[in-house]
Amino acid sequence: MFQIKDITKQSNHLSAFYRNFTKNAIFFDIETTGLNWRTSHIYLIGVSYLLEDTWHIKQWFLQRPSEEKELLLEFSTFLKSFQCIIHFNGNSFDIPYLQHKYAFYQLSQPFEDLESADLYRMLKPWKNLLGLPGMKQKDLEDFQKLQRKDTFSGGELIPVYQRYLSTADEELLSLLLLHNYEDVTGMIDLLPLLSYTRLTTEAYTEKNCRLLKDCLSFSLQLSDAVPQEIQQEDAICSLHVAGDQMELQIYGKQATMKHYYTDYKNYYYLPAEDTALHKSIAAYVDTGFKERAKASNCYQKMDGLFLPQPRICFHPAFYPELPKGMPYFLYQEANLSDIISSDQYLHSMIQYICGIK
Repeated sequence: MFQIKDITKQSNHLSAFYRNFTKNAIFFDIETTGLNWRTSHIYLIGVSYLLEDTWHIKQWFLQRPSEEKELLLEFSTFLKSFQCIIHFNGNSFDIPYLQHKYAFYQLSQPFEDLESADLYRMLKPWKNLLGLPGMKQKDLEDFQKLQRKDTFSGGELIPVYQRYLSTADEELLSLLLLHNYEDVTGMIDLLPLLSYTRLTTEAYTEKNCRLLKDCLSFSLQLSDAVPQEIQQEDAICSLHVAGDQMELQIYGKQATMKHYYTDYKNYYYLPAEDTALHKSIAAYVDTGFKERAKASNCYQKMDGLFLPQPRICFHPAFYPELPKGMPYFLYQEANLSDIISSDQYLHSMIQYICGIK
């Protein structure tokens, strides 16, 4: 086994790193000869960490598989200097794989006292917004317009490692190290993508809202600029984000909609009026003009401008027909200030258009 050290310049995205994670954090990635820890072994561990405004990259490479235990011991000793470990889908593979290996060799687990941050899990809910067909690290790097020299997947490099063990070919070694190096350093360059995850949670430095015809328009200045421009639109609303500016357009409907009463057993339906009345009032209506209400006809109709609300923030809620699908609320000029001040409503609309559940 031997250790390779490298140093790279300070990342342009250092501020994002500090805001999201403790300063004493480390990125890591492992390479193995298979997915099953029982029938495979680790051959490479790479890390990147910040020290005095400089990114340090370390890689531990196994020339002899029999030294796997020594590699694990050295790695756990190294991790004692850190408080947070950052990875890409490490919760599903890297960490469980290493935990099994540490248990197999009867070694202490190095992850118990470490905060764990999985970039894959943090970004996966935003897949639709980013328009990504997949969520591999290389997919996100492509979205970021990052260029890799490495052209291999981890699985494709397993036979390369096997050939290296029998040949000690330096070119093969370079391929193995490059892949891991770019996985580790690539995670640093993915940090700006976390700015998208703050679209619904971060405070805005400026928020304006106005009604344009039947469209409610929000103009927001974000506390963090996003790295790539995005645009989403459907029949309900549209979202455009570029730099530190976000525009949200919410499409209203001039229509007749219905507010349904849930306790329909306490109501009568008046067919001639096409409305429901509470039994305390309907008691004064002739029996020939009323009938017991059902869930499907226990409503009150209203005309006006209605705005969608994916989660009911404003009462009463209205529906075009049955109480299913997207609920609406009746817009009134007097409640515009309530709409503007309701972060819950704004966030629910952004989550909806971004495909966040």
